[in-house]
Amino acid sequence: MSFDNDLALSTRSRIIQNRIYNELWSPLAITRFDKKDDMILDRLFHIDVAIRLGNGQVILGQEKALRYKFAKHNTFTMEHYQNRFTKEGGEFFNLGAQFYFHGYLNEDEDDLCKWVVIKVFDFVNFIQSCDSSIYQIKPTGTSRADFLSINYDNIPEDCVYARS
Repeated sequence: MSFDNDLALSTRSRIIQNRIYNELWSPLAITRFDKKDDMILDRLFHIDVAIRLGNGQVILGQEKALRYKFAKHNTFTMEHYQNRFTKEGGEFFNLGAQFYFHGYLNEDEDDLCKWVVIKVFDFVNFIQSCDSSIYQIKPTGTSRADFLSINYDNIPEDCVYARS
């Protein structure tokens, strides 16, 4: 898998996510943080997108669209430790977004076969207070990171803004 393929996939994912955002919120603007000056939001707070609502307010989000081959897992995943050996906190410890858009592309990679928009604050409170058997912390196979994994069906409805 080449970087160009990943970039094309990211571009297609954004088009699909924009369509869903338009259905959910009818935003005035959707801004992604690609410019070097704006990358501090992503680096420090894991914020990928700002959505300006019709009343002028802005909501900030994190986005992840995974390939179809992972859809069978039916899990929401988020980076836990960036380095599990040194305990350097990842997305889980530094997430400043208000919502987290997570989904799986369909086989043709032209739409999402399932997705969820999670209310971050409510989700963080749920994870803090729930039985740890509800979720898992798993190492990645390709880096020093690990990730939190929870089945879509185990995410309480009060933590979900919308889902497919």
